[in-house]
Amino acid sequence: MSSPPFAAQGLHPAALARPDPEAPAPRGLRFGEVPITETGAFPPPAAPHCWVYVTLNAEIALSLPHSAWLRRLVQEPRARVSIDGQWLWWALRRKYPQQPLAKLAGSDLIHRLAGHALREGLRLLLVGTTPEVNGQAVMRLRQQWPGLEVAGYAPAQYAIGTQDETRAAAETLAAIGAWHADCVVLGLGAAKEHRLAERIAPLLDGRVQGLCCFGGAIDMASGRLRRAPVWMQRCGLEALFRLCQRPSRWRRCLSATRILLTIAAARY
Repeated sequence: MSSPPFAAQGLHPAALARPDPEAPAPRGLRFGEVPITETGAFPPPAAPHCWVYVTLNAEIALSLPHSAWLRRLVQEPRARVSIDGQWLWWALRRKYPQQPLAKLAGSDLIHRLAGHALREGLRLLLVGTTPEVNGQAVMRLRQQWPGLEVAGYAPAQYAIGTQDETRAAAETLAAIGAWHADCVVLGLGAAKEHRLAERIAPLLDGRVQGLCCFGGAIDMASGRLRRAPVWMQRCGLEALFRLCQRPSRWRRCLSATRILLTIAAARY
């Protein structure tokens, strides 16, 4: 492999909160064609298949018309989809005013997953970003939850649709098997992690409980990036806070504002 299948390294302090009480999620919630299955509880219960968790934000919602594998993924029975992003949360609260609906972001859920894994004796693998950042995330997670069995694997950089992508998928499967992971956090960037999840999840049925597509959560867990203050999150300004940390993302942030036109026209 281009880098070690897993590294002893981990994450940022957050309260060890128990998952929300188990309760069936309301049925029928949708953002456009995407079923919203997760409204509060986390993680999903173990199932015969390996579930794939997607946190839907503005950027991902806008990419759906251009991403065949993402459309296939969110329609699969194994898909678990929550709302990540204040704008989408506001929109669905307006659409379903009587339904309970929490904003469940990957940067928060990675901590809840770590706490759950520690309590249940599960093995956690972080896949994505660079070996250095991934290792720092693993180290900080271990410091926060002594006894947590967590490791990391950072595949070499690759472009979608190349032989390098096929190699990265094979190496990721090897890393998952080598660590005997029960849960896997993918932090490769939305397009890559959704494509990888759609590709490998059927191969993990009966072996891995779930794949979590959490975007930049590993970067935040490492301390490389900071989470926006709560007041900015509640005001829908989290993207602006991230932009201040990473100005090179300005085109992505500007493009994501197109979701406001969809919401204003109630085309969801």
